[in-house]
Amino acid sequence: MKKLLVIVAMMAVTAVASAYDFVPNEYGACTITDEVTTSKSVADAYNAAKGWLNSQGFAAMTVGADKPGEMFNYTVTLNTKNSYNPFAGQFIENLIFTITVNFEQGKVAFKLENIQIQEIYGGYGTSNKTTAIGQFVNNVNNAKKAVADAQASTTMTKKEKKKIAKENEDIIENGEETINKARTELNNRLELLKNSVR
Repeated sequence: MKKLLVIVAMMAVTAVASAYDFVPNEYGACTITDEVTTSKSVADAYNAAKGWLNSQGFAAMTVGADKPGEMFNYTVTLNTKNSYNPFAGQFIENLIFTITVNFEQGKVAFKLENIQIQEIYGGYGTSNKTTAIGQFVNNVNNAKKAVADAQASTTMTKKEKKKIAKENEDIIENGEETINKARTELNNRLELLKNSVR
């Protein structure tokens, strides 16, 4: 019985985690849009969405526009990873995006744009780089393709194939971990937004 409950719980988490995905368009940008039917008044839906915004613990919030009862637009920073290794240093990853929420009677629509991954490292040196999520996804996909093409090659030696797999191993493993953490964190928060305005 416990095993069944664990499987059901995992399925529920997976369903939420795959609700919104980072799919680059032809320009490499990712945009997420959705719409919620609401029984709340426009004012109550606005207040509920602002309550959601202020309760998410974003590391930073910058207002772009805010028209009470109509819409708001903020650029926010969501921490998705914070780890420390005494032998390597501190690793921080943030998901940065602009969210616009529009309110009409019976409907709340939201849009996420300019989605980026910020990677901060401090230890033996420091670095702070920001990559558009579409580029991040493409980098992982290109690394996977390079490995698959090498494995399918009939002209490459085993040593050459192994070298290409080794060169792309970190890009694939670390990239997928970053994307999955960002997607899970974002999906959980967007579900909370939708539930708050319904």
